[in-house]
Amino acid sequence: MSTQNINISAQNITGKCDLKCSYSFKYSESSSTAKNNGIMISLTYDSRNVPPVVYNNSKYNVSTIMITSPSLHIFNNNQMPGELIIEHVPVTGGNNLSVCVPFTSSSESSTASDIITNIIQKVATNAPSEGDSTNLNMNNFNLQSIVPRKPFYAYSDVPNDYIVFGANDAIPLSSSTITTLQQIIQPYAVQMPSVPLFYNSKGPISGINIGDGLYISCQPTGSSEEETAVEYDKNSSSTDFSNIIDSPTFKMIIMVIVGCISFIIIFYGLGAFYSYLSGEPLKMPTFTKSSQIN
Repeated sequence: MSTQNINISAQNITGKCDLKCSYSFKYSESSSTAKNNGIMISLTYDSRNVPPVVYNNSKYNVSTIMITSPSLHIFNNNQMPGELIIEHVPVTGGNNLSVCVPFTSSSESSTASDIITNIIQKVATNAPSEGDSTNLNMNNFNLQSIVPRKPFYAYSDVPNDYIVFGANDAIPLSSSTITTLQQIIQPYAVQMPSVPLFYNSKGPISGINIGDGLYISCQPTGSSEEETAVEYDKNSSSTDFSNIIDSPTFKMIIMVIVGCISFIIIFYGLGAFYSYLSGEPLKMPTFTKSSQIN
């Protein structure tokens, strides 16, 4: 391991991983207990029968959540005021997965910043010292409202895979909230690896019905070794009828059918008119087999 931390920056990208680092999630609301560990706040998260995350075709459950100050990662050559690290464990074996979102000092606010601010305030009030714990009793604690739907960076340091959102997508916290966080925990001195950094420009897939569908490993032409997880809902029809109706082929078939019906109507209409004028019934054309030539 290098002595230099990985730098989460657009200038440090080795390549793209839109397929190989595919991240899909559907988190649910959870109860939680927060513990002041002195160098971080650790949070519990309820386990579910259906794993809430799929990363590279593997299913994951949330194991623990950490809040640190300052950030563990370096962003554009600087540390951020803090960082949220969501640790996941695989269901069937493989690397662990950490999803990391930095904090930034800002007067702006979002649902994510409201949740994080509430957590920090509750810990500061009820668990201000190292070793203290408190039940959060929050009705809106849901990672679904915290994880950005934005492009992200990814890297691997066996036995861990990392997803890190950039500084531009950091969770905004007020300066007073950051000060409160820094008063109840100390900096966590940890060496992050210096390894190749990749970029997923599409971001995570959010809101899919994980666990009830079919996962398909897709290897399109020219995709090298990248893979992605695609899910289809078992209860939904496999055919999109609206697309069929709008297709040129369907419209052409309809035009042919309408043309044939119009021809028949016109033919019999003219026949009836002819019969009316001539008094003779209209005879349909017949085709007979020609005689054989001896």
